[in-house]
Amino acid sequence: MFTSRWDKVCVNCRRRRVKCDGVRPQCGQCSRSLSYSDCEYADEGRATGTQILEEQIARTEARIEALERPGHSGAGGLGLQDPYTGKMHSHGSSSIQRTQSTSGSLYRAPTPSRHQTSGSTVSRRVCLNSFWPTNISQEMSLDKLEPLIHNFLQHSSQFGFFLNVHRFQKAIRGSSSHRAAPVLLDAVCLWAVHLSDSSNLSAYEANYLSQALRSAVNALSGTHSSNTILDAIQAEVLLTYYFLRNTRFIEAKYHLSAAVSLVISSGLHRIRSGDVGNLSGSRSMTPPRDTIEEWERVNAFWTVLTLNNCWTAADGSPSNISYTDTNSDARIDTPWPSDINASGLQNQALPISSFGTITAFLNNQQDSGVTLSALHAKAAILFEQASRLASQYQPNMRDRRQFYASFKAVDALIESFKLNLPTVQSHPTREMIVIHSLAQVATIQLHNPFVADADASDGSRSRVVTSARAIVANLTHAPLQQFRYVDPIMGTLLMTVCRVFVSELARFRRYQQSNGSIPPQERLVMDTMDTALSAMNILAANCPLMNSQLVTIQQSYRGH
Repeated sequence: MFTSRWDKVCVNCRRRRVKCDGVRPQCGQCSRSLSYSDCEYADEGRATGTQILEEQIARTEARIEALERPGHSGAGGLGLQDPYTGKMHSHGSSSIQRTQSTSGSLYRAPTPSRHQTSGSTVSRRVCLNSFWPTNISQEMSLDKLEPLIHNFLQHSSQFGFFLNVHRFQKAIRGSSSHRAAPVLLDAVCLWAVHLSDSSNLSAYEANYLSQALRSAVNALSGTHSSNTILDAIQAEVLLTYYFLRNTRFIEAKYHLSAAVSLVISSGLHRIRSGDVGNLSGSRSMTPPRDTIEEWERVNAFWTVLTLNNCWTAADGSPSNISYTDTNSDARIDTPWPSDINASGLQNQALPISSFGTITAFLNNQQDSGVTLSALHAKAAILFEQASRLASQYQPNMRDRRQFYASFKAVDALIESFKLNLPTVQSHPTREMIVIHSLAQVATIQLHNPFVADADASDGSRSRVVTSARAIVANLTHAPLQQFRYVDPIMGTLLMTVCRVFVSELARFRRYQQSNGSIPPQERLVMDTMDTALSAMNILAANCPLMNSQLVTIQQSYRGH
């Protein structure tokens, strides 16, 4: 039997079209990559995990296409791009806390976070009951699940939970007319067990993951109510974050793709659109029952867009969403999100009409998007815009004039955005740390191509270093030990920061005198680097992805 040379190339290297050394069980390319930790070969007499997953993706996308087909013209201008193509790491950044309750206060309301104010907290007890599907209680007793779900809800804003927490709690208790869909219950239970400190409870995680994946596939088939569609979107977001945290990037991209498909095909990018003549949607949703539900739909869209922008920009993948398309069906008209658990949300009216929300923002027009959720979405847009623009730069590119015009516009917009942000000192929360970090790394990404340019190195290098230092300074003003869990994108952002300092140290040492003394400027960079690594070490304790990124950057630091 003759063996093709392709049989000696792993699946990941074949897909990326890079040279593979064929070492098993993990080739050199995969061992050095943060995105491709699973190294598989197709000559082992069985389908690889990647091939099985791709078959599942094809079936799921076929279901989505079938659901979009009947009698609707829909969002044709926002068709998905294949998330498995495109160059990885093209922007120079890698593909990137649970507070223990005191005795007797397990169900005590948590400290308000991104989606909570003093008037809105998680209720004292989840109180699961017999309305829950039997497959959930078969794995673990409901009395064990209750505190785990409560713990997850305390930190859920860090993992893309866009539903109103109080209303969700009523739904899972069965005390409201709307009951949470099984697909969402399964995803929440998965997360509840995933965040458990108990090794005995974590033994259930594989079973809950298997059930959550089955439910996700089933949720994409058949005809569902508007609430079920919203629950399915929430479940796909939670699954995306779950796989990202656990460094399973291909699966994360699959569920991100499904989430984008659902929000676009449901028309959630056109909520309150002023373009009344083009409100088609392939998955038409019934009118929301009240203001809170409409805000949930608004926040669903922006949560998915933020997730998409952060992670496709981080690893250089093609974006699943285009908001520069002039096609009216593709234009994003949905108003900026609100903080979904804020008190008085039911009295916070949406605008009568909305038009070109992101287009207006990119044109530096004033808007009403000042909530934390809106600032998070804006920061993610700037991070994505800066990363993609920088990736287009070539020293001998033809249309330099157009590039520099775009460069100056994006640079000015980022600076204006940063200038108007509340400070971390006044708002030392996880959300504000993430927002500031995204904005500062947007500057780093935008200027990175010019750091080595003899004509612009001083200005761009100074901007890059200043932004990196600003992120570290913000970390010193935040109670990191209390955060426990933070949005996993922080690992990618902090890696970018650390690489700035590693590059600075390398630059210093190229011109360093051989007398052994360390110049004050170099010592300052080393101290700042140590502070960044210390902060990353705290945050990485509860995030497998960030921990792997920390190990990588520590190795790079020791090598200089």
